[in-house]
Amino acid sequence: MHFFGRTLLATTVALAACSAYAKPDEAAITTKLSGLGLTPESISASPLSGLNEVVTERGILYVSDDGSYFLAGHLFQNDGAQPVNLTEQKMAKINKEKLQGLEGEMIVYPAKDQKYVVTVFTDTSCGYCRKLHNEMQAYNDAGITIRYLAFPRGGERSGNFKEMSAIWGAKNPAQAMNDAKNGKLNMEGAKLREDMVRKHYQLGVAMGVSGTPAMILEDGTMLPGYQPANMLRQLLDSRSKQS
Repeated sequence: MHFFGRTLLATTVALAACSAYAKPDEAAITTKLSGLGLTPESISASPLSGLNEVVTERGILYVSDDGSYFLAGHLFQNDGAQPVNLTEQKMAKINKEKLQGLEGEMIVYPAKDQKYVVTVFTDTSCGYCRKLHNEMQAYNDAGITIRYLAFPRGGERSGNFKEMSAIWGAKNPAQAMNDAKNGKLNMEGAKLREDMVRKHYQLGVAMGVSGTPAMILEDGTMLPGYQPANMLRQLLDSRSKQS
């Protein structure tokens, strides 16, 4: 309740402050956000009068017409049986687009009878990532193909950044990933693909990944955290019936 009250108050202040502006000043919005280290990828009208939906490399913001006020959070539409997370819907569409063309850079564990494909940002030092990996057969048996992208949580400062670079540079990345998840990766003479791991990490940040594992469904929806194979299959089946 506190969250929604605070968000509503901030929205009221923002709308009151920007009511005099007829249309967004894109140059002003860009300048104001650049002071935060953000660059707008697109600026468009939001469902709320006086606030604009601004897509940045670090997610979506809702910004006043002159750029002086912004909200960071999720926008919900509440005129039906259940609130609809409009921000999540938009981010899912963006995420799906960002993943296109990266199939050749993913480490894939295919299901024999594939029903669903889930892309996972993984970190070899993450306990739940290892748990997920050790249960790979269960995911595959459930008809779920798992595709990995790299997300060393501390970026290049991560202690395992080079380890993950070695996995993506290995002749057999799937086997190298198996070895790394079991603490047996041999780094001697390893070819490093630091460029690719850095690219994946930056992509994850842009998609809103803040921890691992982070699962991206085929429609771009993100599921943060570990999901057991049976529960994930049930969720995917349920979503499939709704679509």
